[in-house]
Amino acid sequence: MISIIVAHDKNLLIGKDNQLPWHYGEDLKYFKRITLGKNVLMGSSTLNSIISYLGRPLPDRHTLLLTRGKESDYDVEVVNSVDEVLEKYKHSEVELFICGGKSVYEQFLPFADKLYITHIDKEYQGDTYFPRYDINEWVKVFERVDGVLNFSVYKRIIL
Repeated sequence: MISIIVAHDKNLLIGKDNQLPWHYGEDLKYFKRITLGKNVLMGSSTLNSIISYLGRPLPDRHTLLLTRGKESDYDVEVVNSVDEVLEKYKHSEVELFICGGKSVYEQFLPFADKLYITHIDKEYQGDTYFPRYDINEWVKVFERVDGVLNFSVYKRIIL
């Protein structure tokens, strides 16, 4: 199963200078709770951003790095193509969380089964946006509002 996890503002903004443009402890806790012990996939820039913040890849998760390279300096599984990932996870009961960045989201959105979206009811300045998506292709299966944060989970409607 392919799931996307992302936080975006009213304008689909997700980043500024390869960092989050905001800091919401509740969103970080939610991300940790949802992904802990799971498989997460990200691109090189997202991994480097996490390492610059934590000094290592996300703890207690199996990290897959989507890159053209053949290896990484970090304890992660290197994958070289979307097809390689889809072959392993698309029809699996094992949930793979796509964690960014922009290009990785764009590549996997057409194949995602679930979206875990933290909608931030504010506008921020930044340079990186989540791809546009048709909300009519999804059904909301969970929602929790906490101030300006709206934690929502959507499942793709199968026609």
